[in-house]
Amino acid sequence: MSTASTLPRYAHRRGTRGFAAIVTLLAGAVVLGAGTIAAPRAALDPAFVSWIVLAAVVFGLAHVVAAYGLIRRRAWSGTLVGYLAMIGIGVAVYGLLLTLTGADPFGATSQLPSERAWAEGAGLLVWMIGVWLVAARYALKGVPPAGAGRGVTAPALAAASRATASAA
Repeated sequence: MSTASTLPRYAHRRGTRGFAAIVTLLAGAVVLGAGTIAAPRAALDPAFVSWIVLAAVVFGLAHVVAAYGLIRRRAWSGTLVGYLAMIGIGVAVYGLLLTLTGADPFGATSQLPSERAWAEGAGLLVWMIGVWLVAARYALKGVPPAGAGRGVTAPALAAASRATASAA
């Protein structure tokens, strides 16, 4: 029986749950900020804006719940982060498509010139896609601990010099 099979399931994650929780909280904070600060300033129908704000708050709070589950080692938390990442990546890709086709979803909420708002919005969407990919990767697939024979116990140079000295 190997030592890897006797470890509990959560021991195979060596801090990756915590890292995934921090990245998930970061994504949730950006979503909450965008939904509660930027979205109400949009030059859109007030009823539509209220639905956007409500969806952003629910989505952002779902990130907080997922991060809590990751920290507390709940089995459902990795799956929830995966679903949140898929939804977020889908919305971000849709926003990129709107941006690249000239619909400019960021010009309505920004006081910056249109070209700069377009560039910053596209950069934010690409960054958020990366954040969600990192969060999902570390929430769903942790880093296993090093095996007993794989650890470095002595510098290789010292071991080689001992082997040479014993051979002489």
